[in-house]
Amino acid sequence: MYLRRFVLGAAIAAPLLAAVSGAAWAQAVSPDEAKTFINQSGQQLVGIVNGPGSMTQKANQLRLLVNQIVAVDQVGDYVLGRYINVATPAQHQQFQALFHQLLSYNITYQIKAYEGVSFTVNNVMPQGGGVVVDTTITTPGHAPADVGWVVQDVNGQMKIIDVIVAGTSLRITTRNDYAAVITDNGGNVSALLSAMQNQITKIASAQ
Repeated sequence: MYLRRFVLGAAIAAPLLAAVSGAAWAQAVSPDEAKTFINQSGQQLVGIVNGPGSMTQKANQLRLLVNQIVAVDQVGDYVLGRYINVATPAQHQQFQALFHQLLSYNITYQIKAYEGVSFTVNNVMPQGGGVVVDTTITTPGHAPADVGWVVQDVNGQMKIIDVIVAGTSLRITTRNDYAAVITDNGGNVSALLSAMQNQITKIASAQ
């Protein structure tokens, strides 16, 4: 399911990480600002993953970092897509809670696998109302991975709003996956909520 892929893609860089358009974010982000933001975020990430502390302590630190640098609510609304207009207020609230929880659970699940990670910022390229920052993520025992981080201004703050791996937008992939779950179940948003909850239960039991 998407969230798994989103975080695995984002987890290549580990947790660095309203269907709204770039126009909803008022200010443009300069390439230099975006590059500095991703470099600082990446170094914070590496410092936590490779630093001292228990797995629980690292997981808590990573969750705080992700909530600071990723526009989780906005990404959640984006991947819910047109079904945001179908969901009841209660379902929308539950979706966002599950989306946050899945992100946190996947982050915790991935920590040990990414010990020894290193992070290098490469090129930057303006895209729409934001900037794509290309990076190289290296972890022991794995080939280097090229990961692009899409940075936009969200309510006056720079935030990550997408991750691009092998030329694929994980935000779009997730939206397609989520839409498929809903449409395969007669357009019921409750089916997606159940699938997300089942995934949380499965990940929790494996930790």
